[in-house]
Amino acid sequence: MPSTGLQELQSSCRRDPDSYRTEFLTQYGQFQALVASTELRPSMESKQLENLSSFMAHVSSAYPVEGRKVAEYHIRLLKEYGASMHHDLRRSLVKSTTIMYRKDAISIESMVPVLFQLLSVRDKELRKSISASIISSLQHANRKHRNEAVVKSLQKFMYKTIEGADVALVKRSVGLSIELFRRQIWCDEKTANVIGSAVFHPSPEVMIIAARFVLDSEQKPRGDGDENEDEGGSDDESDNDTGDGSSSKRAKEMWKTYNLTGKKNARKSARVQKAMKKMMTKKRKPSSGSANAMKANPFSAIMLINNPQEYTERLFSDLQTRKKNISFDAKLTMINLITRMISVHELLVLNLYPLLQRYLQPHQERVTVILAYLAQACHSLVPPDAVQPMVKTIADTFVTDRCSEETIAVGLNSIREICARVPLAIEDESVAESDVEGRAALLRDLVAYKSHRDKGVSMAARSLIQLFREINPALLVKKDRGRGHVPGSTTTPKYGAVDVQETIEGVNLLDEGDSGDEEELIVDGAQVVDDGDSDSLLKENSPDDDDAESIEREDLSAADSDERAEVSGVASVRGALPKVALPHTLEISGRLAGIAECSDCPPLPSLNAELGHGASA
Repeated sequence: MPSTGLQELQSSCRRDPDSYRTEFLTQYGQFQALVASTELRPSMESKQLENLSSFMAHVSSAYPVEGRKVAEYHIRLLKEYGASMHHDLRRSLVKSTTIMYRKDAISIESMVPVLFQLLSVRDKELRKSISASIISSLQHANRKHRNEAVVKSLQKFMYKTIEGADVALVKRSVGLSIELFRRQIWCDEKTANVIGSAVFHPSPEVMIIAARFVLDSEQKPRGDGDENEDEGGSDDESDNDTGDGSSSKRAKEMWKTYNLTGKKNARKSARVQKAMKKMMTKKRKPSSGSANAMKANPFSAIMLINNPQEYTERLFSDLQTRKKNISFDAKLTMINLITRMISVHELLVLNLYPLLQRYLQPHQERVTVILAYLAQACHSLVPPDAVQPMVKTIADTFVTDRCSEETIAVGLNSIREICARVPLAIEDESVAESDVEGRAALLRDLVAYKSHRDKGVSMAARSLIQLFREINPALLVKKDRGRGHVPGSTTTPKYGAVDVQETIEGVNLLDEGDSGDEEELIVDGAQVVDDGDSDSLLKENSPDDDDAESIEREDLSAADSDERAEVSGVASVRGALPKVALPHTLEISGRLAGIAECSDCPPLPSLNAELGHGASA
């Protein structure tokens, strides 16, 4: 039957299934015959089977018994002949299988394993379709409630696939698991640990994908291992461009479009260049991969790793084992993961520091990244004697007169970051504690660069001075300690010491507010006492009742000359009055307003009337 006839029959069967059952069974028999022929020659193209497959999938809910049998045919074809099947027929069967799952003709436990096996097929469009289908199906399955039995069975299958030997399938399985974790479909502790265990896979590609996930689980995974693998080329660049990369691409396209235009002038060129500059300098969204962000988010993958000490030691051992078989960028990724684990969980891996010391040379490739990783591996529990060789090496190789200004600034900034985490790392422990000058000899030599001619070097040295003004000013010379320094005001840092807070900061301010101290305030000529009691507000020095009544009965509509004299007198007296601080002005004003409205109390004099009366007197 032509495709248009199948579409009409499809709408008719869905509208009235009983009346068109005979026609449906005819198409069902033809579908079975086409399936049998496809099993004999799976690589053969069959447009008729594609149309019938789509028809059967859409009407499977109208005929549930036959629909389940059709689903079994689809699963069998994809499972046994999916790898050798014609690509158009394979895509059509995958699409029809997903439709039948939405119509409850097939269970998700039967569909996902079959689709997962097809991720190793060299068909990029099919892989994208399968990944989207699996993710949407799992979202649909967990929409109302979470079926733990189904989830556990699917996770068990997926984790078994990740531990397999097929590198291509493992890469795509890890990428799909990361996407499920990022979308909070499977964001439990078990999923994070299974993906994290993929860093020990023999394939460097799988290791890098898993390491990037542990470093920043909220970031979209970059690539799924499809690059340069298909005949269609690499994946779409826009899928992997983030931040500055996509902005640079759009800026280049904008400039290319401008050059293709006919008329050009200086004003239009300046406007385009301004827009390009704004696009290129656009600030990226702060990454959630920093150590502080990970500690703030307890559900990040790095916080869910079981036994982080053993995990990090195994990572370090793996780095030493395979360091000759992986690229330098892969080594940096592993070092980044190890130091991040040390920073977040405050671990001790003392053998890491001698390994990093080998790379502390100004000519080393990406030495600034290595210095950042070294500072990241430092925390308050690291013994100072493990970090002191690092500081001395940086000072000897980076902070010397024979180095360039940029190198000296990098070395000073690196030492500052290390000392901010391990304050005792710069002291010489071989010197007695009483000899402060001997213990602080290295620091005072570094601080001497504050008068360097290069601004970057001088600023780096001054930042080092500012750091030790806060943590241990006794190591600095007297002129570098600052004017506000009081000897003995700061405690000398000690290894392992923890500053325990016994009270809440600022709680003494609450006690001061309830102390009941009387505050005398002058409001509208009356001396008001704020002692916490709303009943006693006026004191004896307020005007007498007779004076107040005479002031109230004063004629305010006097002559213009008298009125101007009165206003000038008020201004002169106001200028002579001292300024009084009113910490409770709003509260006292409300109390006075309530007293003024009281009928039993005498009326209060106004400040203008009293001052005017005094001026006229």
